[in-house]
Amino acid sequence: MKTLKRVKRRAISVLMTGALVATMLTGCGSSSDAGSSSGAGSSSEAGGTTDLSKVELTVGTSGTYAPFSYFKEDGKTLQGFDVELLKALQDKLGFKIKNDTIQDMDYGPLTTSLTQGQIDLGAAALCATDERKEVMNFSDIYYDAGIIVAVGKDNNDIKSVDDLTDGKYKVAVQTGTIAYEYATSKLPEKCLQNFDSQALAYKAVEGGQADATIYDAPGTSYSIKTGEVKLKIVGDEFYNGQAPYALAFSFDICKKYPDIIEQFNKAIKELQDDGTIDKLKKDWCE
Repeated sequence: MKTLKRVKRRAISVLMTGALVATMLTGCGSSSDAGSSSGAGSSSEAGGTTDLSKVELTVGTSGTYAPFSYFKEDGKTLQGFDVELLKALQDKLGFKIKNDTIQDMDYGPLTTSLTQGQIDLGAAALCATDERKEVMNFSDIYYDAGIIVAVGKDNNDIKSVDDLTDGKYKVAVQTGTIAYEYATSKLPEKCLQNFDSQALAYKAVEGGQADATIYDAPGTSYSIKTGEVKLKIVGDEFYNGQAPYALAFSFDICKKYPDIIEQFNKAIKELQDDGTIDKLKKDWCE
């Protein structure tokens, strides 16, 4: 199999409703039930089984979310959980990726490209939210990401999320994320510090402007393990079941190949049963 490379980021101008834009700019915007979308063309028994070994898909990701999809030091080669998952699915199903290249773009253009049919498949730790199910289809869930608390290395006062509920500590959180949804519903508003990116939230804690931050567990764990973030994790993972990662498919590709999601779901189930996905979790997320 050829190395999956990136292509130059491309700007995409679109007209979208304000609510849709707000929901889609980040990987996880709100909670939803697990499973495939009920949108148009997710599966069909008509027409027999598609031979996916003869199908070429345009695939997109956002190479900014380690450990799921990010670039090696060369700045050109994508790596991570989602990249390896795609390779495993290719081995199972035989589909080809156009030009052997996963297109790299920010989350906004990625979700827009899916809604407009400019790409067929998105693999970028995308949450299968109810809002997104209105404009694209989803596979079954392949990863359930909880959230976690991180504090300064010298902070011994905060031991779990329970210590944040009385408003005593300042909590940095990225807007538009599942962690933000949790924080705004469970923590006192007076203690929240909102940021446009998680990188800024981490820096606020590192610099002492905030006492703690909450964010997706796999991303936080990876950033701390690699030394990119100088914090420590406290307490257990929580809010599980609210950030279901799934593969996203354009309505157009589902209309063209009505059984494509059914075949991907079967392959995902096989990868879960044979331990492949557990191995990917261990290799990339622990």
